[in-house]
Amino acid sequence: MQTIALSRFERKILSLSVLGKVALMLTFVVLTSLSSQLKIFLPFSPVPITMQTFAVILSGIVLKEEGAISQILYLIFGLLGIGIFAKGSGISYVYSGTFGYIVGFILASYLAGFFTRKYSNSKMLFWGLALADLSIYVPGLLWLYVILSRSGSVSFWYILSIGFFPFMVGDIIKILTSFGFAKAIKRI
Repeated sequence: MQTIALSRFERKILSLSVLGKVALMLTFVVLTSLSSQLKIFLPFSPVPITMQTFAVILSGIVLKEEGAISQILYLIFGLLGIGIFAKGSGISYVYSGTFGYIVGFILASYLAGFFTRKYSNSKMLFWGLALADLSIYVPGLLWLYVILSRSGSVSFWYILSIGFFPFMVGDIIKILTSFGFAKAIKRI
């Protein structure tokens, strides 16, 4: 595994005091919350198009693996009833078809942080960020299947057609943009 020297900016972020890190984590909670409000509802899917995945990946790029903590806080605040999710809030949100995607935010942020800490090689960094983005879909699609299958039989293809395929073009754009951001902070 290739380990690289961190940029001055990355070292500065990682050396913040506990209070500084908490403030930055809360900043990413707010950014993820605001990006959840930029949404487009698709008539055939319970999953809206949002900018959340971009904020999630950025939290990992900036905070490294600790970015996952910002997404855990996002999840907790939403479940406590603060209206920060794209389609509501509160403990009953667990029964929403989109809850699994929010759980996936934690893993995605962690993976984005891991890959940006370990690699400066463009190829590895790009594929690491792509993997981070795709990791949102594992719990997302599984939970969507669980929720939708409660009302009858659903096929795997159907779940992919409403919970994965419609988002690929946007995800590619978000991955490329976050890759550019990650490469830029490696130079600061």
